[in-house]
Amino acid sequence: MRIHVVTRWHARALFNRMIKIFITLLLFLSLTGGTWHLFNKERGRRADDFNSGASLFPLPLLKSVLKEGLPPLLLDDEDNDDRAAGALAAAVQVLASPLVVAPEKLTAQPLTGEEEPVPQPLPGESLPPPPEEIIPPADGHPLVAIYNTHNAESYQPSEGQAKFPGKNGGVSQVAAVLAETLSKDYGIPVVRSTTIHDYPDFTRAYTNSEKTLKKMLAENPSVLVALDIHRNAGLPAPPVAEIQNQRVAQVLIIVGSSARLEHPNWRQNEAFARRLAQKMDELYPGLCLGVRVQEGRYNQHLHPRALLLEMGSDNNTLEEAERAARLVARVLAVIIEELRRENPAQTG
Repeated sequence: MRIHVVTRWHARALFNRMIKIFITLLLFLSLTGGTWHLFNKERGRRADDFNSGASLFPLPLLKSVLKEGLPPLLLDDEDNDDRAAGALAAAVQVLASPLVVAPEKLTAQPLTGEEEPVPQPLPGESLPPPPEEIIPPADGHPLVAIYNTHNAESYQPSEGQAKFPGKNGGVSQVAAVLAETLSKDYGIPVVRSTTIHDYPDFTRAYTNSEKTLKKMLAENPSVLVALDIHRNAGLPAPPVAEIQNQRVAQVLIIVGSSARLEHPNWRQNEAFARRLAQKMDELYPGLCLGVRVQEGRYNQHLHPRALLLEMGSDNNTLEEAERAARLVARVLAVIIEELRRENPAQTG
């Protein structure tokens, strides 16, 4: 027997015809139910055996009812009569169910794009990782490592939206300006990653970027400073300062702690953050918004001078953030020169 399931796309057109069949069938069953119950009881049969009761209905009548009410449900006359009767009885039971909704209470509409379920990977299957790209330094001995955990972050006034999921947004451009200024203007070699970490699963962004930073540090043991470039969000006004007659996005330094995950040496990161903030205040007053210690770890357990820099907010312009990156580059250049003098063996 071949049965073609009635899809909901057909249901809307069939409701008016089906309701008539439902009512007729329900009336028929209610009128005959008592008679069959008594008949079965007298013959010693189980009154709740639906298949026995259903087999007493004339099979041609059931076929005609189903074909009339449900045109897509096709039945082959050549099939075994017992199997056909069982299938028809089951269909009759469905049609006679009390869970029948009148057509006027139903709104059968095709799913919109937003309502369509997003395909999920099969058990044991994972989505392919985004392509990895690490831009090596020119001389092979970088002193600064730069990457973005939240690559999609951008600057809405300049880019039209606050995020570009699956792409490198404005923060990647700010990271590029920082790296270029360090290397070209101050001769400090930089290794930078453009690997996307926050897509397709945003919640795994730090897990993904941790792998990237581990690889960068393992391949470049000369790194003295590791920076994760972000931008803030949700501020009522853009954090901006007037420096050298230009509007510059202000920079907030984020330090992780051991509140959530093991990070016993986080005070070393905090000490370096305060040193960086102090140097910003000396060279460019107003550039730094200070140091904020938060509960997350932010991959800073991987290096004692790993920090997270929030370069402005989503309501700053990209140009303001790029100006901030150039100023931060000069501050870092001064500090790195101090570190090299303090530890010549380590940075030689």
